Amino acid sequence: MGIGDRVRGIGGAVGSAASAGRSAVGRGISARRDNIASGDWARSALGEITVPDAPATAAWEHSLGVLICRHPRIPAATARLLRPLDGLGAVRFGPEEVGFDGEDIAWSKVTGLRMREAFAVMTTDGLDGEVDRIRDVLPPLPGRKWVVGKAVEAAATVMLASLEQAAERRLDAVEVPYEITYKSLFGREKTLTASLFATALLAHQPGVAESLVATARAKGVAVTPAPAMTEDAAARAAGLRARTDAMAERLRTVREEAERQEAAGSLEEAEEESAATATGAPKGA
Repeated sequence: MGIGDRVRGIGGAVGSAASAGRSAVGRGISARRDNIASGDWARSALGEITVPDAPATAAWEHSLGVLICRHPRIPAATARLLRPLDGLGAVRFGPEEVGFDGEDIAWSKVTGLRMREAFAVMTTDGLDGEVDRIRDVLPPLPGRKWVVGKAVEAAATVMLASLEQAAERRLDAVEVPYEITYKSLFGREKTLTASLFATALLAHQPGVAESLVATARAKGVAVTPAPAMTEDAAARAAGLRARTDAMAERLRTVREEAERQEAAGSLEEAEEESAATATGAPKGA
């Protein structure tokens, strides 16, 4: 079953979550709303990620779906239904398997793990590509705009957090596992490439990236370093600062758009409630 098919059942639940969110705004819970709108919910979830052993002794995973489910306005029932969104961005590995974005491969079939400089793909253009992919995956359903907005906010927050962390540590480059090469069922070599979210997550969590590399080596898998960069350190550092500023601006516009949508939804709901009160009819009748 495809990701698009599996998420079709989330319409009512997501719509309820979005409606609950709009009601909260309408009731004036300003402090919590400010924290949610600022992306603190995503940063808080990132801070709770546990680092696996190196090499891994148990299965480990984190994903865009898991991160979205940590949003405080998504109830537990809806969170379970949103897990299929893991296909938009995920890292999974352990003693038996490894994979990106919903596709897992037995270590016995893996022939190589290639590294890449993470910030080469962490651009606003790359984020816009992820936005298009999120929209393609999610079918038309109630609450779709809200879920898309939270997914974009989560992805942008992880990217910005990774860039800021590198800037604080004065790193001009960070290598992360990026491609898995493996033998298919018919013996042909295939490649599985990490999504932008998975790349940003590994860049933000160096301990996780180190565990993945150590696990690969323990399994006898060749690890290929990232290609040498031609720019000098000063140019790379300047580029990193520019990317950080651009991503911060992009995230700001994402949040402003989300606030406009929530405000519009709150006003629409208030008008429905007022009309229902005036006619004596139940809302939505």
